[in-house]
Amino acid sequence: MSRGAADPRMICFTMLFEVYEKEAYAQLVLKQTLKGYPELDARDKSFITALFYGVITRTVTLDFMIEKKVRGSVSDLDPAIRTILRMGAWQILFSESIPDYAAVNTSVAIAAKRANPGGKSLVNAVLRAIASESDRFFETLQSEKPYVRFSLSREITGLLIKWYGEQKAESLADAFLGEAKVTARVNTLKCTRSELKEVLEREGVECEFGRLTDQSLTLGLQGVSVDSLQAYREGLFMIQDEAAMLAGILAGPRPDDRVMDVCAAPGGKSCHMAELSSDRADILALDIHENRLKLIDENRHRLGIRSIRTGISDARNPDPSVTGPERSYDIVLSDVPCSGLGLLKRKPDIRLTINYDRIQALLEVQKDILLKSARYVKPGGVLVYSTCTINPDENGNRVDDFLRECPDFEPEPFERLLPQTLLSDKVHAEEAGNGRILLLPDTDGCDGFFIAKMRRIA
Repeated sequence: MSRGAADPRMICFTMLFEVYEKEAYAQLVLKQTLKGYPELDARDKSFITALFYGVITRTVTLDFMIEKKVRGSVSDLDPAIRTILRMGAWQILFSESIPDYAAVNTSVAIAAKRANPGGKSLVNAVLRAIASESDRFFETLQSEKPYVRFSLSREITGLLIKWYGEQKAESLADAFLGEAKVTARVNTLKCTRSELKEVLEREGVECEFGRLTDQSLTLGLQGVSVDSLQAYREGLFMIQDEAAMLAGILAGPRPDDRVMDVCAAPGGKSCHMAELSSDRADILALDIHENRLKLIDENRHRLGIRSIRTGISDARNPDPSVTGPERSYDIVLSDVPCSGLGLLKRKPDIRLTINYDRIQALLEVQKDILLKSARYVKPGGVLVYSTCTINPDENGNRVDDFLRECPDFEPEPFERLLPQTLLSDKVHAEEAGNGRILLLPDTDGCDGFFIAKMRRIA
């Protein structure tokens, strides 16, 4: 669709249409679109972002409400109409600042421009009907089935209950409806966390110290783009969730270590390990896509890191001319492709795309990458496996299978590396003694994330 006037709702409609009908990635669509509208102020950007992510996050619930009014399937509606209805319904049901009449009228206006001739009347009728029940919406929502309440597919809801039991599954699903924190990892090669906090606050960014690591700050950006900040351009920090920061911390890189990151792009963990080793390790960051390697190069240059080199290599079929000989690395980090179920707050479009079949297809990929990665660990060296999912089959069960298949590896306890805020939790302390940890959004306040550390027996 062509670029129109800078009307926030029309911009949001265009982005949502790309995600729903063309399967575009939400984060990428949002970033590219907002960059194309420099005239938008921070307030408009915040509104667009909240509406865009809010509609995607609540799609299952919104469709349930819409289908009660159209008495049919949302999938049978004109694509533009269903997108407009979802936008309007979210504003009526989930926005505290938008009057119902404004949500209805602006949705009808978009329908007049972007939908079929009868679309205006349908949008008007459905949204007015939803608005007439909005006062009772949250009360009636509590009596609906879990998949409706938490806006997850029936399939994923069933899997969560299978993995964690009904009570814990609902706690997780509720946590995933919360707002994702924006967390910065201080570049310790250039400044301290306290110094970064002062710099960012001078730029008008509200900051709080992170809870899980002493290298993190939680940022209140309020519509300000990260790359517009001088501190970011000067390489004083990188955006990374606290859970992901733990992968580098638990790997424990030291100066002169040889380190391989097999699925490295965009380079957050590679750059973190460079910082942790005072930029004195030899770090090889690999990815299968050349354009993604450019992201690693951009980040390491911005951060002023010199110890990282990059190379194109398929983690399932490593290129020995790039990787060098097997059994020659002190640390191999294998952050594998996964279902992403730990990122539902940060990447809500996963709610629309992930299903059981896709998860099952990933299991073989993860197994293959882990086995191939292990070949490069030298005797006495460590293998770190991580995912951003909460699926036991992709996490603990995958590691258990690997240890049975590779008896020359054993779990590496990492209590001494774990931040005290996590070590004080009995479950995490027990996990750490067995060389693994599962972080969950409802109890740990971060992304869902799994890390396991194993050592090749010397």
